[in-house]
Amino acid sequence: MQNPPPEPAHPFDSNLDLVVVLETNNRIELALAKGLLEDAGIPFFVLGQIATLVQDVDAFLHKWVRIQVPRDREAEARELLEGMLVADASPQDAVESGENA
Repeated sequence: MQNPPPEPAHPFDSNLDLVVVLETNNRIELALAKGLLEDAGIPFFVLGQIATLVQDVDAFLHKWVRIQVPRDREAEARELLEGMLVADASPQDAVESGENA
């Protein structure tokens, strides 16, 4: 008598309702976003991740990737990522507006 196969550590639920919370072609922004979501324990899926491998070969290709999270964690994920994007944009905004830091 055979034992049933073990359940995968993270089974994929095809009924999972995913929403896009970030679209970027910036590898640093992607890495920061993934780190924030991991630290917060928010599951995510990156669409277009394979495209970043192409970018490694040709740096002039800036492929867009999308981070998706379950709909029930969307608000939390957006709040985390919004903080990251505001912090990231602030120094550049100051330079563009001519302010001295």
